[in-house]
Amino acid sequence: MRGVVYGRSLDFRPLPPDPEVLASSIKLTDVEAVKLPQKGWRDHLRLFLQSSGLTSVPSVVRLRWQAHEVIDWLQSSLLSKGRGKKASISHPVQMMSAIEFLMSMPGELEAERRIMHTLIGRALIEYRKRISANRERPMQFVKEASTHFFAGFKDQQMLSKTSAPGEQFATVQRIYNSYYFFRAYYIFAILSREPPDSGSKLFSKFMRACFFMSTIQDDGTIAPKPSYRQLPPKEHVVFLAKRDVALQSRLREDEALRSELQNMLKFFRPQRG
Repeated sequence: MRGVVYGRSLDFRPLPPDPEVLASSIKLTDVEAVKLPQKGWRDHLRLFLQSSGLTSVPSVVRLRWQAHEVIDWLQSSLLSKGRGKKASISHPVQMMSAIEFLMSMPGELEAERRIMHTLIGRALIEYRKRISANRERPMQFVKEASTHFFAGFKDQQMLSKTSAPGEQFATVQRIYNSYYFFRAYYIFAILSREPPDSGSKLFSKFMRACFFMSTIQDDGTIAPKPSYRQLPPKEHVVFLAKRDVALQSRLREDEALRSELQNMLKFFRPQRG
């Protein structure tokens, strides 16, 4: 595909459409805050020595401190309690950094993961309830994900018929936006434990969207092959696969699908190690 001549760069962190943003921030009034241990002087000394290159802190210890910071931020933002910096959350994508951290947490931090999952999951349910009230009809993350996917897939099919650089750039941005929010809503459906929709096969669509998004370059052109560095970490894919009830049901019955998934996972790099 020809390059775009305007010197523009794609927006890889698009804002959600206005109708999907709440008028006020999400607040959880029936969730108790969890008191987390604060770093002592020994912990601060270890951090200082590590930053000076004089010692090293085990990765699990560093991740536990990071998890506590994320939990503090979530509690300050959603419960108005905690020591973290408070943020106004009116759409779940504003929690995406916390969600991505959650999906990559190792098993040694299971207690912190449960706390984080509870906060994020309850925030997602509260968002869904309020959006449903605004629309005066039930909202489901699964259906929102499917809508965004098919919008992106439709534009992707039209891309080869687009020749003008400006129109091509706009089309690629629309495709990226649609797939970006498809992935987000699919993740929200998993985290909020929505009933599975076996017919939608969202995990397969998730993989397809991830591979196509990894071919999109900054200037709006499409690379001939996926950039594996642009794919999600392997931990994220495994996290979703284990919790997608519809996928797990199919995997139990389809040995070929299990083999295919194992082969696909080889393309995804671990986030750590």
